[in-house]
Amino acid sequence: MHRKVLLISTLLVASPALAGGPYPAISGISAAADDASVAGTNPAAMTRFDERKMKFEVLGFYSDNTWEGQVGEDGREFKSQDSNTTVVPSANMIMPVRDNLWFGWTVLGSGYSDDYEDGWPGRYFIEEYDMLYISAFPSLAMKVNEKFSVAARLSITYTSYEQIKAVPNLDPGYDDGTLTIDADGWSVGWALSGLYEFSDITRVGFSYRSKIDPELDGKAKFTGLGPITETILDAAGLLNAGIDISSAQPQSFVGGFYHQFDDGGAVTVDAVWSDFSNFKLSEIYVNGNQFIDSDVSYDDIFAVSASYSRPVAERWRVGVGGFITNDMIEDDQRTLTLRLDRIWSIGAGVEWQWRDDRRVSATLNYLKIGDAPVTSPEIGGIGSVTGRFTDRGTIYLRVGLALGS
Repeated sequence: MHRKVLLISTLLVASPALAGGPYPAISGISAAADDASVAGTNPAAMTRFDERKMKFEVLGFYSDNTWEGQVGEDGREFKSQDSNTTVVPSANMIMPVRDNLWFGWTVLGSGYSDDYEDGWPGRYFIEEYDMLYISAFPSLAMKVNEKFSVAARLSITYTSYEQIKAVPNLDPGYDDGTLTIDADGWSVGWALSGLYEFSDITRVGFSYRSKIDPELDGKAKFTGLGPITETILDAAGLLNAGIDISSAQPQSFVGGFYHQFDDGGAVTVDAVWSDFSNFKLSEIYVNGNQFIDSDVSYDDIFAVSASYSRPVAERWRVGVGGFITNDMIEDDQRTLTLRLDRIWSIGAGVEWQWRDDRRVSATLNYLKIGDAPVTSPEIGGIGSVTGRFTDRGTIYLRVGLALGS
């Protein structure tokens, strides 16, 4: 199994960006508020800056996974190992536009993806899928008073979804055929955020993001079918059928705290809630009739992150931090398509004040996902596919360049 792990949609359940500076994992996303990444994490913090600022980042994910399982109670054992590298860029900009009004912009990509090797025993459920989100987040912020700021943001998202699965041929002597579902579409959501500054060194922030329901249109394409199988599918109206896909990105809330000590050290604490119990990976309709119903019962996501950073030289600052989530789904509800489990991560970061108006930051993090045991529904003549991850780790590196004094 060649598994391409793209975890950003899970990591950023409440915010479309990571905090800037030396904050590892997903720490500092609510109230750190020290560069243009606030356009994505908490736009209300844009009011802290009196000139235009920009932030460019690249996130690189390297995953290494081992999955072991079997087909049927007495079936053959199956083991797969894979590694993959994924690179995702992002960009942020903030600027004052007039008295008591700030504008911000963030662009970010995220998604889920899996790609299985030939002979994968769950191929009649899924062989490959790729759900990609590319989003733009324009935002406006204003001060209510000297201590409290608020912001509103739009989420404009393009979604692309592709799913490939094996189709058993009824024709003697034919190998499996293939069904490819390919669809895309646009959606719009919104978010509200706030920042309250007790002082220059102590503040709290929050952000709420609405649910987004992309409606995708596309086609179903069958290949490699024998004549008998093709005739049956044609009679059922499935060949070259129109496809409508409904999915959901859940609403979420994040709140956090930042405080800086007299020696320059600083702590951040963030808590995240995502309404993942209402998440739908996909509901697929063929010519208006429901073809695949995603009735999996997910749990809401709860995550807590924290970090500590401090200056170690005139132009250098370092930090450590981490986060942990709940299990996200009960073992008996997990499917082969999206094998979520508890996540924890630790990391370290560094920031260098290159010039008065240039800062370079980097964080290196290790992320671990639980073994995610799964048992599939029965496959006719084959039995269930059961298995779990025996190793499932990801190293991810974030490098950023902040522009603006």
